[in-house]
Amino acid sequence: MTPASSPPPHEAFGKALPWILFITLMFLSNQVSRMILSPMLVPLEHDFAFSHATAGSLLLLTSTGNATSLLLSGFLSGRLQHRRIIPLSVGCYGLSLITLSHAATLTDLRIGFALCGLSGGLYFPSGMAAIGSIVHRRHWGKTIAVHELGPNLAFILAPLLAEVALQYTDWRHALQYMGGSALCCAALFLVAGRGGSFCGEPPGRHTISPLLRRSDTWMFLLLMIVAVAIEWAPYSIMSLYLVTEHHMPRAEANTLIGLSRMTTPLLVLVGGWLTDRMQEEPIILWTFVGSVVCIAALGIAEGPLLTVFLFAQPMLPPLMFPAIFKIFAHAFVPQERSLVLSLTMPPVIMLGAGAIPAMIGLCGDLGSFGTGFKALAVMGIACIPVILRFCRHTSRLDS
Repeated sequence: MTPASSPPPHEAFGKALPWILFITLMFLSNQVSRMILSPMLVPLEHDFAFSHATAGSLLLLTSTGNATSLLLSGFLSGRLQHRRIIPLSVGCYGLSLITLSHAATLTDLRIGFALCGLSGGLYFPSGMAAIGSIVHRRHWGKTIAVHELGPNLAFILAPLLAEVALQYTDWRHALQYMGGSALCCAALFLVAGRGGSFCGEPPGRHTISPLLRRSDTWMFLLLMIVAVAIEWAPYSIMSLYLVTEHHMPRAEANTLIGLSRMTTPLLVLVGGWLTDRMQEEPIILWTFVGSVVCIAALGIAEGPLLTVFLFAQPMLPPLMFPAIFKIFAHAFVPQERSLVLSLTMPPVIMLGAGAIPAMIGLCGDLGSFGTGFKALAVMGIACIPVILRFCRHTSRLDS
């Protein structure tokens, strides 16, 4: 088999489900290891006496590392099978968390956060390639929905695990426990995992240039930047926002954030079911608009109304992402997908999960996290015409 070749997906969804769940477990481990860093910012700010802007810059360092490894993942997957890259990413993340737990200075923290990002970025292109190699394209909506359980469960588990750990130990031991569990998951998949037993399309002038000349590459990039920011930015800064601007106790804030995500695993499955049964355009459009409204409201609401929007906002992105990746599958052939993701996801992570949360943190330092949330809502509104064009363009390709 040549490096760029991909085995034809032929298994029925039910038969492939155990292996899809196994890959999803790896995604969950990857995402919990990443998301555990956000609720740890409160004790880190206390121990190292740094500002909200510095806290945001640590998340930006993680995103920068993540983007760098995503960009390099195409070179690695051109030589190493996706099935090997998946446990490599999760295992390195575990080692990075253990390294970060020994930080003694702010410089050590910066290095540790960057290492976490470098480790985690390798997963996504290979994870998507692996699940795409297991099932037929007609089952992609359901398959992506199951895979998206990883980050959606992580949104629930990370703040709750962080708070439980901090009740009994300090942030250092909490990171060590998470690092150890990631290493165990990596070893398990290395021995028994399935899917992705092929290499990706290696980056080169003859593969990258045609993709960069296609309008759907750029439309997918812009859509993903704003979609990831809508999902990730409120979560990553929410603990600091509730504790500092609304004077909520840390334990109550982390518990509330975790509870607000309880419905997302069910909703991502609903999103996959809807994606296989109706057009992607209305799903993406209305969930996008609803998310923008909720984010703007987070910057304005107080008291019980804030709680309402805190619970409403996380409910919409899980419905959106299965549809986004379904139209992504329409737009790009299997051999292109890991390369497209390795090209587009670095700026997505840098901006959507790095610069935009850092911008909200800076707004907090200047006196109002709410201004940052409202700025993100404006970005979302500006992106709506591109969403409509991309959806209609890919629909024509699939017809």
